[in-house]
Amino acid sequence: MTKNDYIEIGKVVNTFGIKGELKIVSESDFVDYRYAVGKTIFLKLRNTIKEVRVSSYRVHKGNILITIDKIYDINEVEKYIGADVLADKLDVPPLEDGEFYIDDVVGLDVYNETGEKIGKVVDVILIPANDLIEIELLNGKKELIPYVDEYILEITEDKIVVRLLEVDHD
Repeated sequence: MTKNDYIEIGKVVNTFGIKGELKIVSESDFVDYRYAVGKTIFLKLRNTIKEVRVSSYRVHKGNILITIDKIYDINEVEKYIGADVLADKLDVPPLEDGEFYIDDVVGLDVYNETGEKIGKVVDVILIPANDLIEIELLNGKKELIPYVDEYILEITEDKIVVRLLEVDHD
């Protein structure tokens, strides 16, 4: 697999206890799917990617705790602290109608309510209150739009229609 075949789903921030659990801050909305027992994940530390299998999984105080490859010794897993947790890009859970993955939204052409093309989605910023879509406008400026129904009017496979924020520049 090449670097482009993975998506980052979390980061190993520490170990937990003495039985070899890794403490992960997850960046995935699908933690039960991504960290399920028996699931293959990848740990990237520096330029090395190691394929591992999840042996146990639980949530503790908002973090993910897993053991890997049936290793139950803290000394054997400490080397993974700081590792990025990756998943196979093609291994994705099914979505409901109207749901999209971030990678599907980035790169879409953006149109306003009147059907005029105004730019392209360059990023989706994940924040607790509500996510933001970063749009590079045709004039080169960037605009952030809340990823909520009030501003995101339609998303299809090839475009996104938005209501721009009303900003008083006085």
